[in-house]
Amino acid sequence: MTAAGASLTRPHLSAAARSQLFDLLTGDEAITVAGAGAAELAQAGWTQSGRLRAGAATLLGCDVGGTKVHSVLTDLEGRCLAEVYEATDPKGGAALMAQLLRHREKLLAKAGAGPLMAAGIGIPGVVDPKTGHVSRMPNITGLNETNLAARLSGVLGVPVAVENDVNLAVQGEYWLGHRAGCMAFLALGTGIGLGQIVNGQLLRGANGAAGEAAVLPIGANPFDAATFATGALESTVGSASLVAAYEALGGTPGQTVRDLFASDDPRFCGLLEGVAERLALAVLSVAAITDPDIVVFGGSVGQRPELVARVSERLRQLPVSMPDCRVTRLGNKAGVLGAVWLARQKLAASLRVG
Repeated sequence: MTAAGASLTRPHLSAAARSQLFDLLTGDEAITVAGAGAAELAQAGWTQSGRLRAGAATLLGCDVGGTKVHSVLTDLEGRCLAEVYEATDPKGGAALMAQLLRHREKLLAKAGAGPLMAAGIGIPGVVDPKTGHVSRMPNITGLNETNLAARLSGVLGVPVAVENDVNLAVQGEYWLGHRAGCMAFLALGTGIGLGQIVNGQLLRGANGAAGEAAVLPIGANPFDAATFATGALESTVGSASLVAAYEALGGTPGQTVRDLFASDDPRFCGLLEGVAERLALAVLSVAAITDPDIVVFGGSVGQRPELVARVSERLRQLPVSMPDCRVTRLGNKAGVLGAVWLARQKLAASLRVG
């Protein structure tokens, strides 16, 4: 697939055609091309009637979690052609990269679509924007302090970009779901994470760690060594802490968070009020710094409408305007579609090399 992909990009396109294709991949959906390079793009199959042809190529998006890997193959507009969802290889490192290669092969075989041109990978860790090295990834071994994008590019045979998973969730939502120039995505499940777009740009921070909401000093003492592994906020709102707190109140052992949401146990309802209170404080903290128009809630716990309703109710009690809180439109695909968007940007960047 690498050779087939290469025939469509730089080697057989003029500089003018590459520049116009770059604009099509990175610009507004309504953009069209004309003049120098436009006929060349149409002849090569990249455009139709001056617009980007979605089926000209495919993109790979992978959302890698500590327990599950979700991979999709899409066209250039993010339409899913094939999907794989399976447990993360617990050995991490080279075994995980081999797993992603198997996903690539399985998806291409299943879809039978055009050439794969780039891949985007979301990880539950921090990606340094200067070095590309990943860190703060305790749930996946063998990859910390490595340039994962460079290693995976060699494995997958296409240009690869890597980004924090919740950063990609907010980017996916911005691309294909809820959209605002200033917005945040708060993901709550096993842990908690935050991705933000400010004035249309992803907020990464100096070291790629912007949005590490788990360590916010809410719900527990951030200087207590007991919270160091997860962070103060995560230690009181993550799914494991909710189940543990429920059992400590005398609740039925062995229940999952899904079970608890389906029940009408007053002990869990009380816990949910506490979680909503802490999440409202987190939204207030974010609003005070970056002033988003909307906060989108995702993750297995965060996208529960009854929880988001409780958070909104608490925020309405404040004397100042707060962001509108919404449930993700993309469900569990926010992160993986954000990875597809990242792949599309990587493809565009590859046209400008040289």
